[in-house]
Amino acid sequence: MRKVNNNRCINNVCRKSLLANRKRNMILVIAIILTSMMLTVLFTVGESIIKAAELSTMYMVGTDAHAGFKFISMEEYDKLAKDKEIHDLSYSIIVGDVQNTELYEDYTEIRYTEPDSAKHSFSKPTTGRLPKTGKEVATCTRVLDDFGLPHELGTVLHLKIYNGVQMCEEDFVLCGFWEKPAATMVNQIYVSKEFQEAVAPTWENTSDEKAHIESGIYAGAVNAEFNFPTVFHLERQMEQLKNRLGFGPEVNDGVNWAYLTADIEPTAVILAAFLLLLIMSSGYLIIYNIFYIAVSADIRYYGLLKTVGMTDRQLKKLVIKQAFILSVIAVPCGLLFGYILSVLVFPMLVNAMLNVPCIITFNGWIMLFSAMFSWITVRISCIKPCRIIGKISPVEAVRFQEYAGELNRKTKRSKKVTPVRMAWENLKRKRKKTIAVMISIALSVIVMNATVSITESIDKDAYIQHFAVSDFMVADGSVMNVSVVNDNLQGVSVEDMEYFLHTPGLTDNGAVYMAEGWHEFAGEPYERMKSFYEMHKDWFAYGEEPYWQEQFIYEEQEIACHLYGVSQFPFEKMELVDGKLDWEKFSSGKYAVVSTPIVGELEGTFYQVGETIPVKMPDEEVIELEVLALGDIPYAMGPQHSHGLDIYITVLDEEYLKHCPESDAAMKLCFDVEDDKLQEAEEYVSNYCSTMKPELGYESKLTYAKDFDDMIHMFLVIGGALSFILALIGILNFINLTYTSIQERRPELTILKSIGMTKRQLITMLTGEGILRIGLTFVIVFTVGILLNQIIVLLIAGQMFMFSYKLVIWPMLACIPLFMALAFAIPRLVIRNVTCI
Repeated sequence: MRKVNNNRCINNVCRKSLLANRKRNMILVIAIILTSMMLTVLFTVGESIIKAAELSTMYMVGTDAHAGFKFISMEEYDKLAKDKEIHDLSYSIIVGDVQNTELYEDYTEIRYTEPDSAKHSFSKPTTGRLPKTGKEVATCTRVLDDFGLPHELGTVLHLKIYNGVQMCEEDFVLCGFWEKPAATMVNQIYVSKEFQEAVAPTWENTSDEKAHIESGIYAGAVNAEFNFPTVFHLERQMEQLKNRLGFGPEVNDGVNWAYLTADIEPTAVILAAFLLLLIMSSGYLIIYNIFYIAVSADIRYYGLLKTVGMTDRQLKKLVIKQAFILSVIAVPCGLLFGYILSVLVFPMLVNAMLNVPCIITFNGWIMLFSAMFSWITVRISCIKPCRIIGKISPVEAVRFQEYAGELNRKTKRSKKVTPVRMAWENLKRKRKKTIAVMISIALSVIVMNATVSITESIDKDAYIQHFAVSDFMVADGSVMNVSVVNDNLQGVSVEDMEYFLHTPGLTDNGAVYMAEGWHEFAGEPYERMKSFYEMHKDWFAYGEEPYWQEQFIYEEQEIACHLYGVSQFPFEKMELVDGKLDWEKFSSGKYAVVSTPIVGELEGTFYQVGETIPVKMPDEEVIELEVLALGDIPYAMGPQHSHGLDIYITVLDEEYLKHCPESDAAMKLCFDVEDDKLQEAEEYVSNYCSTMKPELGYESKLTYAKDFDDMIHMFLVIGGALSFILALIGILNFINLTYTSIQERRPELTILKSIGMTKRQLITMLTGEGILRIGLTFVIVFTVGILLNQIIVLLIAGQMFMFSYKLVIWPMLACIPLFMALAFAIPRLVIRNVTCI
């Protein structure tokens, strides 16, 4: 067969067809814009959040390097440097601990560093340089602020440095500084190589390393960091590297768990896939519906084209070319609007979730993926309309009545004919289109309801109670700062407590005293403890010596212990798993509350209620107490750290203080105030902790209440925006269906009018169709939607500790009058523009 080049003819037909249907094409362009915009937002914000989460975790870890070795010798470092599989290798050397009281609340390390290591650690000077000779230092502005010094090169810092053996106290000249990222947990002070070698000589070989580690002195240790060829399977790559180098378990290695792309959470993948499917489905519904309606309305036109020689393939090509031309117009607009929306949405998400800079950068790959998925959505939407064109013959096209085939019935009905009944019959003639519109609108209502369900299911009181079990908690700044290694557990003095007793609106208060030590087991409790450890040994394996506790468990028969002394106020807030709170008994000083090894559960309990427990007090005296109950003080009232397998014992504060020869200061002071005095009390406490006693820190319910409100606001804004876009797509779908339905039924409506149907009855029939569509939509919403609502809510928020699912339906009910009003108004507005009824 001779091939005819008729592309020009097809292009002309395509162009004229588009010009003849401007209104319909405008709706289609808007639909494609919305689809590509939502896909752009999803990909851009998703990628940005992953990178922001990685960066936030890197700040916590302290480096962006893939992996590293801690506390190694220079001999081992030189061996590492010869490995060809790693790159970006650099190191720093520990000099000692900074002992200045100005840095008491801010954990600060002092080291020598190579430039690349400083860059990896987010601590490369932006002003000045790293130290080169003599007594030069570089540090972050946070350290300068702690000292009350200006951010100027040449500033003198007086530092006290303890290298594990002796104290070194010197004046240093500032040669460089940088702004420390807020989320980083450690301050750095860098000294010159010359000073480091003088104060903390580098560990030259494994003999030096072993001698220092055995004595607990880490000054002079080399910390190396480097990158692997890829971020995937970092642990496996680390094991292979150690095997190549011949490093054994004694070498302290670590991989950077900040790289989310190396180990993506399944829940995050499911959520991202769900959002992608939701957006593509909603976009598909309207785009497919418009193409389907357009093909149905123009079927005689396509039949005419067939009669003049157009093949099925050319007709399909014609439809796809129209879709392509509209996509060329719409997709770039959607990408642009999506990028602009991402710039507005992303900072809100990051501010609510992560403490990192909000950075949105143009990513060509993201735009490419968004455009590709948008075109895929449009292309899939063309499949069914193209099949209709391909199957129908020219003769069938001339006689085509889209819904006639669905009206054939063998039974007759004698019921009264009314506009509403006619509307119902017309609706059944358009099942596929009606279902497409209903699903599109239902999705928006379900997403909105899920958004509100999430906010209603997150318990504000549980959130606040988890972090602040009283209105205010005051403690030393080192206890409040989880990154500080050496907590001051006696930071709240008697004078401090006296001051806070005058807090406006004070209703109740109590102190929590604490001492760390060891608890020695004997008899049946020891057998229980040992059995529990052996059953769950892997829970307590970490570091270079995974089972370091075994020496204490098997040889010393003891484990780490937190000993608390509490008054009545914190005692009544204790969380128990067995027994009951009895202040009258406890206040006698003869009882103790003992923790269980698994928080909130009785499994593996070391002691039983009623047994006697030997308690080593702070002065080393051992007293015998009866176990009143099993439980612990709330996490927020404690030091917020543990020691692997350990035990927490709570005794009366008066009994505790009898055995404190050196200090009667508390770890934390907790107190409540009257509700209407919260703001005044906040100012009173803040003033004392910021000006009069700056080494103290505090937490309050108002702070956590604000954090909670910010999180809820984020859910509402993001969920509301997504619901609005989905609703807009649904409404466009509804308008398009109503418009094309009335347009293509003009001959039918004219006949009905000619046989006696009034204009009012016609409008009632068409309005009834719209109302019935919305009514059926809410049938879906209140059946399948309820189940889908629960799935969405549990997927997004089900793992939150303050979550308790609540079935919420009022948003669904609130949407009914809104959509009913649209169903009532849209047919009336459309009919005025398309018919002369």
